[in-house]
Amino acid sequence: MMIEIRRANTSDATGIAEIQVAGWQAAYRGIVPDEVLDGLDVASRIPLWQRFSLDAKGDLYVADLEGGVAGFCHLIPSRDPGATGTAEIAAIYVNPLAWRTGIGRKLCTTALHSAVERSYLRVTLWVLSGNHLGRRFYEAIGFEHDGAVKHEVMNGTRMEEMRYQITLPAPSTGHLATDRESSFLVQASFEKKG
Repeated sequence: MMIEIRRANTSDATGIAEIQVAGWQAAYRGIVPDEVLDGLDVASRIPLWQRFSLDAKGDLYVADLEGGVAGFCHLIPSRDPGATGTAEIAAIYVNPLAWRTGIGRKLCTTALHSAVERSYLRVTLWVLSGNHLGRRFYEAIGFEHDGAVKHEVMNGTRMEEMRYQITLPAPSTGHLATDRESSFLVQASFEKKG
């Protein structure tokens, strides 16, 4: 299985929107109200992803699998107040039919390398506390819950989100704050070069 990670362009917007909707519907069923999930619309999301693919402030990557978009990851400057030196993975989704194939890890690795190249100190992301599959994925690659939580209400349902973060190496040293993080990014460094 050949997986190519590359920067997205405007022609990828439809594939990205399709994966985002499919990902929400597969991962969040039972967490997010059904009426929200059933009302998700691919067409309304296409212009948004076309715009994001052109935004120089962030990095939007797609995973190509056999000529089609199988996943994507969007890295942006953190939207959290006072988060100096922090990037945020605003979205990372893989086609549910391709879960557990390594695509998510490759996308995340690419985003972390991009954050290092942009001289960020850390990367954060927000995940629904009920999304146990997603939380296990982030923890397996070195992200840790930093204690921050926030709440959102969708169609009358109150949902909790937890913030995860990973500390990045300084571009010149390649060393991380913890051995766990260090081993992940050192391995990722070899994967990117190889």
